[in-house]
Amino acid sequence: MMQLNPSVSSSIPSEQPMEEKAITYMDLVLFKAAADGDVEAFSDCQVALDCLVDGSQNTVLHIYSRTGGRLVVKNVRAFPCFQKRVFEREFSINFVEQLVNKCPSLLLQRNANWEIPLHIAARHGHSGIVKVLIERANVVLHEDPERGLDATGARQMLRMRDEEENTAFHLAARYGHLDVLRLLVKEDPDFDFSANTSGETPLYLAAEGGYHGMVTEMLDNCKSTVYGGPNGRTALHAAVLAGDEKTVRKLIEAKMQLTKQTDDNGRTPLHYAAHFGKRSIAKVLLEEDASAAYISDKERGMSALHMAAWQGEQGIMEEIISNCPGCCEMVDKRGWNFLHFAVVAVSPKKLKRFLVDNKINDFTNRNLFHEKNVNGYTPLHIYLTGPARQRLGWFSLNSFLLDRELQKHIRQLLNDIGDNAEVEGLRVHPNFRKRVKDEDDVSFIEVVEKTRETHLLVAALVATVTFAAAFTVPGGYKSDEQGDATLSRDPAFKAFIITDTLAFVSSLLAVLLHFRLVFLKWSLVNLRFQVIRLADVLTFSATIAMVIAFSTGSYAVLQSSMGFAIATCSLGLTFVPGLFIAYAIFRFFLGVVLSALVYYLQTWCISNKGPVFAVMFSPLVVDF
Repeated sequence: MMQLNPSVSSSIPSEQPMEEKAITYMDLVLFKAAADGDVEAFSDCQVALDCLVDGSQNTVLHIYSRTGGRLVVKNVRAFPCFQKRVFEREFSINFVEQLVNKCPSLLLQRNANWEIPLHIAARHGHSGIVKVLIERANVVLHEDPERGLDATGARQMLRMRDEEENTAFHLAARYGHLDVLRLLVKEDPDFDFSANTSGETPLYLAAEGGYHGMVTEMLDNCKSTVYGGPNGRTALHAAVLAGDEKTVRKLIEAKMQLTKQTDDNGRTPLHYAAHFGKRSIAKVLLEEDASAAYISDKERGMSALHMAAWQGEQGIMEEIISNCPGCCEMVDKRGWNFLHFAVVAVSPKKLKRFLVDNKINDFTNRNLFHEKNVNGYTPLHIYLTGPARQRLGWFSLNSFLLDRELQKHIRQLLNDIGDNAEVEGLRVHPNFRKRVKDEDDVSFIEVVEKTRETHLLVAALVATVTFAAAFTVPGGYKSDEQGDATLSRDPAFKAFIITDTLAFVSSLLAVLLHFRLVFLKWSLVNLRFQVIRLADVLTFSATIAMVIAFSTGSYAVLQSSMGFAIATCSLGLTFVPGLFIAYAIFRFFLGVVLSALVYYLQTWCISNKGPVFAVMFSPLVVDF
């Protein structure tokens, strides 16, 4: 062993000045013996055990409290003919007792981080060592009170703090060691759970980790009422963020007033439940105290309903409105009500269902869609400009038109919300972060124009074919009567003429509408989409009519062979049901197969790459 002379303060807390001692650093043999609990290695040691340390001022008892004993290998029978090797720590009570008997001051000696052995054992969950340390502390008190422990016995040891003001209670709660915590609580149920330097109490740490058993143990067996955490949060905030519904219920039963207690940002536990999509927890909070829904945060003036809306959490919005309908008209600092957010984050079909089911258009809430914010924008303005416009493609004929500059300003506002809004590391709904293209964007205009030209070509082709068919009628003309069709009295021929005319007129109207679009300004983008939609409907109708004209015309000229005529006509008319079947298959593929594929991709990403990669696949889900 190498003798060194630097001074070291006594680890026993006292009002007297610290003593200077010559310390000795452990060599490899003694360090391994301390880790394994080898008593014989220290039986003949000439150095005082409180002076024998490692580079971090850890004593033999610190090291043993960290390792938990000798590592042994056991053969365990797994199957009738097989065995497997299991590595376990073998704890020795005798080793700890001999160390403490030889040098009682080890119980309270601190390392470089001001940790005593009890801190180390509590952090690593060695309940056996914790139990022995507590017992030996009480024994040492009765044998010789002047050897380091005051009149409170083991409680003095339990209440000692490290450099971050953590007690053994804090460390056991942080790392979820319930057995250790039970021993500590049993020994000192009167301990006041004060906070460490980070503002965390043991109750907060247990709730944050989702350790329901530990929270229950402290609430049922301790007299402390301290439940605070950093940034003004409470243990209830922590339980909500951890998503632990059982702990939330337990805390509410014990501390009812926590449901409305806000953190430094003015957010209640209900705010976090809404933002993180914890519907079952939000339901519990609302059932206990629905008035928390009326509290707005300090940063943005948002209520829990706002936060549920901007995350697109339809279920939580329903819970809040059903328990507290009066909060629907609340606005944030921008003057936005919850529908300003909902029309962006919730898909149009789900939003319509939500509004109908919750009767938002009735009574005092019927004008929510037309309430203006501080900039004069209503939820309807946001709806017609935000991502819903991209999903719908175009709007119904009764939608109003927006000025282009107004649309640009609203899109910029939505982008700002998406770029700057984040709560506890979770950003708002992706729809707030989607870059909506400017209507003057060249690539956007080119795509629309190419699509329009393709549709125009199809309409012109249908018009040309049906025009030619009208003058080259099936069966030809009678040679003895000028201009009289041979099959003019046949019902099938009459059906051919009518459907061919409908196809020609519909396709010609579609051509004229596309021609009109050339003279329509791009600032009226919504009107352009409505005209394109009408033209597409006419072209589709013309195509159906043309197929019927082909089938009836074929039937008219092939009536001499009735079986052949019926077969030809039937094959031609299969176009219509075939079209609907193809559409149904298309919807099924996108709605079921693609959604399942995306789900498995997200699951794989979460398991292998983390949730950040899974978010990349979320835009692939098609809304039906």
